[in-house]
Amino acid sequence: MNVYTLLELPKSSKGFSSISQSNGPRSGAQLRKVARTDADLDSASASRSTGVTSGSSRIQISGEGFRPSVLPDPFYSIRHNISVILTPFKQPSLIESYEAVSLRARYIVCVDGKGEGLYNLLKKELEVCMKDKVLESLMKDGEWISFMGRMCDWFHGAVGLLQSLLSPLDQAYVPTVKGTRSINALAYDIFNDRIFGHAGVSKQLRENLSTWIAADRQNSSGERASRSSVAHLLRHFIAHDVYFGSSQYEQYLLTSTEEYYVALVATLNHDMYDDPSAFFEIAYDLIEAEVERAEEVFPPQSRQSIKETTIRALFILPKVAGADNFNDNWLDRLKWLATPETVKAYVTSNRVPTMGKMYHLLSTLSSVSGSRAPLKVLSNAWKVYIHVFTSTGSAAPDLEEKMVPNLLKFREQAEGIIDVAFISKETNKRDGDFSQALSDGFISGFKTRRVKPAEMLAKYLDGMMRKGQAKFFESLSKSNSADGDAIAGATQNAQDTLFHSHLLQVLGLYRFSEDKDVFRTFYHRQLTKRLLLGRSASSDAEVAMLRMLKEQYDSEFDMGETMFKDLALSTELMNEFRNHRLVNGMSDDNLDVRVLQRSAWPFDVSKKQILIPDEMEQQLSNFATFYHNKHGNRTLDWDHALGTMSLKTRFRSPGKDVVEKELSVSLYQGIILLMFQEKNKISFLEIRDVQHSIDDDDLRRTLQSLACGKKKLLLKEPPGRDVHDGDTFLFNDKFVLSEEGKKAGYKIHVNSIQAKVSVKESATTNRHIQEDRKHLLDAAIVRIMKAKKQLEYEQLKSQTIEAVKRHFAPEVEEIKSRVEALVEQEYLERAERVPGQKPMFKYVA
Repeated sequence: MNVYTLLELPKSSKGFSSISQSNGPRSGAQLRKVARTDADLDSASASRSTGVTSGSSRIQISGEGFRPSVLPDPFYSIRHNISVILTPFKQPSLIESYEAVSLRARYIVCVDGKGEGLYNLLKKELEVCMKDKVLESLMKDGEWISFMGRMCDWFHGAVGLLQSLLSPLDQAYVPTVKGTRSINALAYDIFNDRIFGHAGVSKQLRENLSTWIAADRQNSSGERASRSSVAHLLRHFIAHDVYFGSSQYEQYLLTSTEEYYVALVATLNHDMYDDPSAFFEIAYDLIEAEVERAEEVFPPQSRQSIKETTIRALFILPKVAGADNFNDNWLDRLKWLATPETVKAYVTSNRVPTMGKMYHLLSTLSSVSGSRAPLKVLSNAWKVYIHVFTSTGSAAPDLEEKMVPNLLKFREQAEGIIDVAFISKETNKRDGDFSQALSDGFISGFKTRRVKPAEMLAKYLDGMMRKGQAKFFESLSKSNSADGDAIAGATQNAQDTLFHSHLLQVLGLYRFSEDKDVFRTFYHRQLTKRLLLGRSASSDAEVAMLRMLKEQYDSEFDMGETMFKDLALSTELMNEFRNHRLVNGMSDDNLDVRVLQRSAWPFDVSKKQILIPDEMEQQLSNFATFYHNKHGNRTLDWDHALGTMSLKTRFRSPGKDVVEKELSVSLYQGIILLMFQEKNKISFLEIRDVQHSIDDDDLRRTLQSLACGKKKLLLKEPPGRDVHDGDTFLFNDKFVLSEEGKKAGYKIHVNSIQAKVSVKESATTNRHIQEDRKHLLDAAIVRIMKAKKQLEYEQLKSQTIEAVKRHFAPEVEEIKSRVEALVEQEYLERAERVPGQKPMFKYVA
């Protein structure tokens, strides 16, 4: 042992005391070790005298002929130790301690200057180990996955030990020689080259991994490595840098996964072609199982790739060989899977969460493909489903009254489906495409049904705005038990809030209608009836409603102001009329007249006047005289179609006391009831002969309201819902004994036909709307051509659509027809056609 070795020992060693007297000189002159202190260090001398050591001591080595490289064959023992360490699965039993091996390495590198020799020795031993030990062991073992994992564990430990014992190589030799790798890099490169780079090993590993995954997918009962063993091996792949990359194990596993599911889905698609919903359920379960396996086996970096590969293989048609992008028909499988029919099946069978699963899978596909095309397939199916229901639901004439309630319920359901199934994971908000698809589906559905949705919305709002909010809530409760429960336990303020909320829901449907003019016209007519028949909840509510319609929904909704002004002036006029009668000593006859401007109210005055009793005729004459004295230049035209009256009626039931009731009826109903004062039984033909000025349809419906409704003031023979020419009517003295009569108070209101829109009135109104549209189109076309002087037909068409879109969305054929009509009327003329030029029109001044 030499002094350098002694000086390298740690503080816990015996130091110089370990040198025995028998140790002689190895070569040259005898070495003399003299320990002495500097004469000038008084503190050291003082400590010697007291036996206490303090401070530092200087040691000087003297002697001649000393050479560091006096050890015979310094690589012999270290070669043996490296070979022992590189023996797989054996506890290293070295011929000297780890400390001695480390010191020997330091001596060779730092003192003897033979770092290159030690480095080459290590490299050679690693090569021999890979070839004669590791590779041979692998080829003998049949269970590759677990054995390779254990082999990598051993190799990792062996390399770590070599790094520790031969650290002088990494510290002193490798940094000084350019291009030299560290011990760890050298060992792993040789392992990768000789083991993972070996064709036989690579083949066996890939085949064993494929076999294991196939058995795990099929849940085979045969013996196989555990999932943890496979995960352990893949972690070693990552450590050896052979997992990631285009030609590495990850890519091989992804490719084999894709091939497996492509083959599987071809079989499933063939067997389940008629049941796409069942196919999706199976495919989703397969994806869930693959994701679960990936969570347990694959590294985190690969899990999303495994999921995306599985989804792509199951739902997208494979690429054509050699193609860089997807096929033109790559979405065909999705189009087969996500159809309006499957969407409907999911909704009707209450499987909305399943549709949410489909959305998230297609969202993943959109991310993989870099296109929203997969999600567009589902959103288009959703749109068509909305369109089909909106355009066909409650389409039958006898179901039209239920159209709006059904649409409200359907829209609420559809909005709920979006909140459950179509929420983006990125934003945690609704997917805008599906909200837009909902709107587009309603708009196209409304357009398919033409003017009917706008008409029915106006009628439904009329029912809401009539006097008697309680009746509206009652009907709402019958159609929806949940709403009924909410209304029953609600306070007045809560009911007002609920009413307003429902009103906004109805107006939300109005936004989907392009037939603004239809809604405007029918709402205007219904508003007129509510105001004149006294059926409105309140004038303030009506004014607020009109203001909201104009400000938030339709800027052209400007009717109403003149109507309310007429009503206010009529109230003042009637007060003056009553005062006039009192001043002149005339009795109050309870007459109430509404004087209206014809231009502000949507009704034509009937040229025929109904026959009314003389007393009523005299009252009207008195008012006409008063009015003409006040406004001599104005003309009064009486319109009794929307008139009302009150009758005091005495019911004389046999054997019962006379019961007096006050009947609130329309003027038509009232004059028919007055006919029964003189005669108890009258035929339909007699009534028609007397009241021949009343339209036949109105007369029949008036008699229906009196004899066929809930409150049967008349009895019809024979009984039935319709009125025929041979029917006979009798006054019902026993009405007060009926269930409805008993429930009624002193004042009985009988629903009038005038308050509702008849089929004939609806058809007439729609016919007028179509005529108005023609005039509106004509005016728009002439206005455009007057400004432009000359336009191509396509430009004229687009500008005309833009000009009238606040009123309605015209069909192309309508525009074409009006252009032709204006050419015939010489407002426009065709420009001379130049070959290759589109049709052109000129304005004729």
